[in-house]
Amino acid sequence: MTESNSDSMESRREHIRRFVPSEPKESLTRGANHIAVYCKDLDATAQFYTEVMGMPLMNVMNNRDVPESTHMNIDIGGGMALSFFDFPHIPRLTEFATEGVGNVMHIALEISRQRYAEIRQRLDEKSVPYEEVGGSIYVRDPNRLNLELLIMDYH
Repeated sequence: MTESNSDSMESRREHIRRFVPSEPKESLTRGANHIAVYCKDLDATAQFYTEVMGMPLMNVMNNRDVPESTHMNIDIGGGMALSFFDFPHIPRLTEFATEGVGNVMHIALEISRQRYAEIRQRLDEKSVPYEEVGGSIYVRDPNRLNLELLIMDYH
């Protein structure tokens, strides 16, 4: 990146910083309950999250909005779930999405150092590809959803 590009980027960042309040503010919402994700293969997804990631399957039910769809929740901790929905009767919803604006880059999940080592070992044992970058593990689930496992040890 050239110096003028760097200056331009910093100028854009400074312009956006005007939205950062001078005094801390509390959000009007209480946090996320779940993140809804289109799912290609519920069985492969359940196996990945339960056997590789060590996250419990909470429930499986019909999708209340679309009876031909199944709704499955995975507990990702902190009272939050990843909710997977399949739509086998809608061909465009069985295809993988391309990267770009409006899509999720990754979901960062806090994990202890001990659990990090356990999951890395399971990824290796099951030959699941992943990358370690900056002290985090980045791995894709069967739906190509990128997950970051971020070590956060609280003492």
